Amino acid sequence: MIVFVVAAMVMVACGGSQTHGGEAEALSAPVDSLVKTAEATKTEVKAKRKTPNMWTVKAVESRIRTCFAEVNKMAAGDGIDVGLLDYKYCSKDFLELKSNLEKKIQKGEVMFEGDEGYHWTADIGTPFVVDSVKAELMTRDQAQAEVWLKDEHDRRGYLELALYLEDGTWKIHNWIDDNVYPFGALFNWMQSVYDGDADDEEKVEEE
Repeated sequence: MIVFVVAAMVMVACGGSQTHGGEAEALSAPVDSLVKTAEATKTEVKAKRKTPNMWTVKAVESRIRTCFAEVNKMAAGDGIDVGLLDYKYCSKDFLELKSNLEKKIQKGEVMFEGDEGYHWTADIGTPFVVDSVKAELMTRDQAQAEVWLKDEHDRRGYLELALYLEDGTWKIHNWIDDNVYPFGALFNWMQSVYDGDADDEEKVEEE
C-alpha cells in the first residue's frame, strides 16, 4: 500500500513537471517575437539616422557646392567636361531633352550651339569659389537657388537654378536667366529649339 502511494506521488510530480514545461515553451514564443520586433525596430531607427534628410535648405546648398567643386576639380585637371557634369548633376528630364535635341542636331533638323558651358562657369575664370548660396524649398521635390561665384581675380558670376529631388539627391533641372538665355532659361531654350519654335541661328539674328 505504501509503495502504491509513493508511486502515485511520483507520477503526479512527473505530470506536474511536464505541464509547467509546456507552459514555459508556450510563453517563450511570444517573448521571442517581441524581442525580434524590438531588434528590427532598433535597426530601422538606426538606418533612418544614417539616411540624411534631403528636404532641407542645407541639403540643397550642400549639393550645389558639391557640383561646383567638381567644376574646379575638372578645371585643375584635364579640363571642364560639360557633358559629364550635366550627366552627374542634372535632372532626368534635362538629360532626356538634351539627348533628344542632340539627335535632331546630328540629323541636321535643327541648329543649336548651346551656351558653351556657361551654366557651369557663369562666364568667369577657374578656379572659383561659391561665394554664397541662397536656396528655397518649393514643393516636396523641387527647390530654387541663387548662386554667386567669385574667381581669383574677384570677377563675379551669378546663376539661378531650379532643382528636382531625384533618387535621394538634388539635381539641377534648369538654369534661369532672362539676360543670357532666349526664352528665359536653358531648358526652355532647348525645348523651344527641339519643338521647332526657334532655332539657334534665328535667335542670334534677332539679338
